[in-house]
Amino acid sequence: MELLEFALVLPLLLVLLVGIFDFGAAFALRQKMTNAAREGARIVVSSPLTDQSCTSSTPCSIVAAANAVVQYMDDAGASLSCVQPSSPTSSGSLEWTYTCSTGARLVINRSYTISATGGLLPATQVTLVYPITWRLLSFLPGYSNGAKLSTAVTMANLVD
Repeated sequence: MELLEFALVLPLLLVLLVGIFDFGAAFALRQKMTNAAREGARIVVSSPLTDQSCTSSTPCSIVAAANAVVQYMDDAGASLSCVQPSSPTSSGSLEWTYTCSTGARLVINRSYTISATGGLLPATQVTLVYPITWRLLSFLPGYSNGAKLSTAVTMANLVD
């Protein structure tokens, strides 16, 4: 009788255990992503865009921010090596986007605004999107693993 009860409960316990590991890993990855985006935003908001001493057409502060995000994510064990900081895949007047074939994306938007007591403040928003693999769902037939985590960090520009 006990063996039958164990056989009935074991699959549920395994699903619960794998689910706990999956959500724990997703939570930790999102924290790493937020920290990486915060590091990138901190560099951009404290640096002027007019510094063109870089060898690329992308402003130095944007290159430095993208480098910081890539380095932080690599150090955290989540590779963003497909991002080439000096050459974004697209750029607008004050927005630079880095897109990877893995589904990862880094967007640095220097023209973002936030509302404050005195009106609108110029700000920078760094958005990071990263693919995640759910181990629990990979056992389901027909499941295609296209899940992504996203985070955005916004800071007021300290320098124009």
